[in-house]
Amino acid sequence: MKIFNNIIILSLIGLFSSTYLFNLAPIDYRGTIEIETPEEINDLKLITEEYNLLNPESIIIHHQSDNEVVTKSVSNSIFTVDIYKENSLVRKGVEKLESVSPSVNMSIIVNKNNPIVTSLDISQENLGLEDGTYSFVFNSNLIANSDNSSISVNVTYDTAGTYYPAKTQAPTGTKGLTLYFATENSDALIPVTRFVVEDKSITRMAIEQLQNGPLSSKMRTVIKDVTNTTYNNGNVVIDVPSSYTAYNEGSAGSSLAYEAFVKTIFDVDRYWPIHSVTFTVDRKKVDTYFHERSSEAINMLPNIERNYLLYMAYKIDGRYYLFDYQIDTQSAGILTSDTVEIQAQKLFNAYKDIKLSYGVSPIPKSVVLNDVTKQGNIITLNFNDSFLSAYKDREDLKQMMIESLAYTFTTLPHTDGIIITVNGEDKTGVIYPPEFINPETIE
Repeated sequence: MKIFNNIIILSLIGLFSSTYLFNLAPIDYRGTIEIETPEEINDLKLITEEYNLLNPESIIIHHQSDNEVVTKSVSNSIFTVDIYKENSLVRKGVEKLESVSPSVNMSIIVNKNNPIVTSLDISQENLGLEDGTYSFVFNSNLIANSDNSSISVNVTYDTAGTYYPAKTQAPTGTKGLTLYFATENSDALIPVTRFVVEDKSITRMAIEQLQNGPLSSKMRTVIKDVTNTTYNNGNVVIDVPSSYTAYNEGSAGSSLAYEAFVKTIFDVDRYWPIHSVTFTVDRKKVDTYFHERSSEAINMLPNIERNYLLYMAYKIDGRYYLFDYQIDTQSAGILTSDTVEIQAQKLFNAYKDIKLSYGVSPIPKSVVLNDVTKQGNIITLNFNDSFLSAYKDREDLKQMMIESLAYTFTTLPHTDGIIITVNGEDKTGVIYPPEFINPETIE
């Protein structure tokens, strides 16, 4: 039997080692078996509980998935953040806001019961952002699919500035002088009313108070050396010494000094008639001064009404001050051929269209001017319901909004006061712009 088995084994070895070719017909499996390449699915999604934040310290965002997903970190930040204001990008790709950051190439398992919970520090102090409303776009570094890798949140920073209303009367025995001081950044002149006892020529008092400077350490005076200030039948002459060169050097500084002189003196016309202002140097008339301003600007400059001013808000040391901003009527689309009602609507639109790096609009965006009518020298501004709910529980800021409207719309030609209505219902009666804007001291 053993010999027989060996013979069979040898025969098989010979058979398979021979050069005999087997012609095997191929088998067509088409339509019989369908083979699919496995597709890796990452259905991570971003979720947060709040999409509108006011003065936040942080935000919590979840990576969630209904299925089990293994994802890998490709950065030491889970999120990068793009920050927009008024549809303009102000910060791009901000990183490392997480309280705990992952290691690069670390694998993370996510499922329905085990989301990735990330806390990010978006405090105003950490990001160094000014007050205002921003759109934050959080971009996840754990999600490759761009369709669901980001989430947008509206963030408003308002450090609760206080507004002190303007005054209509000066305290007994005093005169109210509106002085114009520069901000720390020299980006605006802020009108500040100081009440003083009259002890000399009121125009000379105004210049001396300008020289004394503001009480606030966050503002500064741009008026230093002045030789003399004289008043003659409504014409004011300010003489400056040639030895003090700062008034004539640099366009920004000299422009601020010129505007501070002129605006302060012209505001004295609440007490004395002011027809014009002239500047002399060492008691001599000059053809140009204040960094090449023309003779017309420095000799007998007439005190004429300034039209189309927008009163914006500037926050200094936690206090809001209103200040005037001369709008570009061409950019605002204001035409001399427009009716005053159309001009008023365009002037109101400028509150939202003007983008200043230093001032903010005192009018919330939700407030809409429905229509405008004028009777005599009084203009009626008819707003939507949002006017009533604006600055809820903040009567000082609501008053700032109302005073801004009064100051702004009385710069329209031949307009002395305003009436505010809401859906046609009178809410204020006639409002005239208060005489003394931004009182320096509060009793």
